[in-house]
Amino acid sequence: MENVDAIVIGSGHNGLISAFLLAEKGWRVLVLEKSETPGGASKSSTSNGFTHDLYAMNIGLFLGSDFYEEYKEELSENGFEPVVSDHPYASVFPDGTGIGVHQDREKTYQILSALSQEDADSWSRLNDYFDKTAPHFMPLMKMELPSFEAGKQFFKMYRHFKISGLLQLGSQLLQSPREFVDRWFTDKKVKSLIVPWGFHLDFAPDVSNGAVFPFLESVLNQRNGMAFSKGGIQQLINSLIKGIEKRGGVVRTGAEVDEILVENGKAVGVKLTSGEIAYAKKSIIGNITPTQLISRLLDPETLHSSFVEKAENYQYGPGTMMIHLELDAPLKWTAGQEYSEFAYIHIGPYVEDLSRTYTQSLNGTLPDSPLLVVGQPTTIDSSRSPKGKHTIWIQVRALPAEAVRDSLNEIEPGSWSEMKEAYTERVIDKLAHYAPNVREVLSNKVVLSPSDLEEDNPNLVGGDSVSGSHHLHQNYAFRPVAGYSNYHTPIKNLYMVGAATWPGGGLNGTSGYLLANKLG
Repeated sequence: MENVDAIVIGSGHNGLISAFLLAEKGWRVLVLEKSETPGGASKSSTSNGFTHDLYAMNIGLFLGSDFYEEYKEELSENGFEPVVSDHPYASVFPDGTGIGVHQDREKTYQILSALSQEDADSWSRLNDYFDKTAPHFMPLMKMELPSFEAGKQFFKMYRHFKISGLLQLGSQLLQSPREFVDRWFTDKKVKSLIVPWGFHLDFAPDVSNGAVFPFLESVLNQRNGMAFSKGGIQQLINSLIKGIEKRGGVVRTGAEVDEILVENGKAVGVKLTSGEIAYAKKSIIGNITPTQLISRLLDPETLHSSFVEKAENYQYGPGTMMIHLELDAPLKWTAGQEYSEFAYIHIGPYVEDLSRTYTQSLNGTLPDSPLLVVGQPTTIDSSRSPKGKHTIWIQVRALPAEAVRDSLNEIEPGSWSEMKEAYTERVIDKLAHYAPNVREVLSNKVVLSPSDLEEDNPNLVGGDSVSGSHHLHQNYAFRPVAGYSNYHTPIKNLYMVGAATWPGGGLNGTSGYLLANKLG
């Protein structure tokens, strides 16, 4: 293999963005991907005319990224086309009712008013508070932490809010999701509309600082609508790869890196499982997690002992199961026909259910009633299925990586390959309570257990779909570990990007963008 300027390990969207931007600067770039399908946790599969986004599906954060703002025209020319639902999300409840959030702000207000006038007014006040605060703190999510730029932003916030305003904002964002909704709302259904957004990461109802994601996602998804990639998220990945190749870069799939080669404290190349060796003159970028560095890719003797200790203590959150359904007709929701039009439907159903589920998963117990995030992409993208048919995307949160007991004593604990089928039936049973026709219209299903997630992508340890816990001790300037939040490692010329680095999970593209601009 010839020498290049930079090698990127892994083809997650952040790794591809780094490769794209470095190739733009004239670097010779090689991306090496273990899987036959590029994209990391953002890829699609197609069978029987149905296209499924295997893991990530919501591209709202990507559409708000600096990278997309700069290259949206080229990505469009390369085949990437966002489609947006004006019925972004809803929650449904056991009594046959639901609450749907519409992009039409007035309609959302009217729906909330019918349930609770007090909470409808609180929703308006929450939106006003978002307008007053988010433009000041959200820029930090596109900056390195710590950095001079972030320091300037904090100073601007201090000048704008003064101490009292900053303390008030801090107290809001440091709340748990439950504390946050208890502060703003009174009705248990309205609270259950907001809290599940935290569970897309590992912010269970009672996790401090978990208020951030529900606060941002509940408002932004209402305003912007729910965005997917037409034809599947693979179209986004393919468009990035076309941009890399246009600039002379190379993306190889089925090419697993076995070792990062280090000479005199400097990363100089990689060895593949095939025995091939590639050398990089300037940089090696891993779209990986710190545990991979110390357990698989590097000899720990080449690293500072303090980094090894921190990496060994890197923590992963609970696991996820992904269930993809192929339907002959749309789901008929007990809550009403219009619920077939919503992009995402959360089935907790209530805050206390999510709290119980999280505790069960941490204790190695198969939850009796996990959170279901039910995506209905074909409501806005008919290209994902044959005419008249539909796909359903279900994210099941949260599950233990290894189960030692079942909360209902119905499933014998064992490996996920042994439990997968039985647990899938539990999930479909729960869905059937809210959409009773699901079994009638179901023609096929594709199920990925927590262990399937990790087998496909070594970043998803234990099925953690966001590559590591986002709790306070492992977020912000502590992500992935204290002292290494600026995408560097103790090895010269070796860097990290991806969900394990700031700003964490979600299709934000930030770490790949920031690192490439720093290196170039």
